[in-house]
Amino acid sequence: METDDIIIKKTKEMLSRAGLEAEVESNAHPEIATNYVNIVTYDARLLIGPRGESLFALEYLLKRILEKELGEAPKFFLDVNGYRFHHIETLKEEAKQIAKKVRLYRKELMLKPMAPFERRIIHMTLAEYPDITTESVGEGERRRVVIKPYP
Repeated sequence: METDDIIIKKTKEMLSRAGLEAEVESNAHPEIATNYVNIVTYDARLLIGPRGESLFALEYLLKRILEKELGEAPKFFLDVNGYRFHHIETLKEEAKQIAKKVRLYRKELMLKPMAPFERRIIHMTLAEYPDITTESVGEGERRRVVIKPYP
């Protein structure tokens, strides 16, 4: 059985045990370096949780279960109704808009605290801007990205 099939099977199994009805799709996604697994359901709010916390926890649990079964954790990106993908696209657009302001005013701007994957999206999005630099500052849940004009 292929790894994709195992991921889909385990995801469906977990959802079924939780009493949730859902379809599970898996495919390669051009912007995500790993397999993209999307759960399509009417119970999206329950699976996503506040600020995506339930979704991250579900992905973590699923990876640990699969790691135990397969001997290594397969790389995949778990989503519900495209929530995370839409969030990533929104973050990219936000980063580009802030970069325009930094260019215009030649002053650094500090973003709100973010999860590590969100900060990584900001850094990767703005890496292609030669006149902008980014840096993560702060500790723990207060860690955030600072966008600066390149000296």
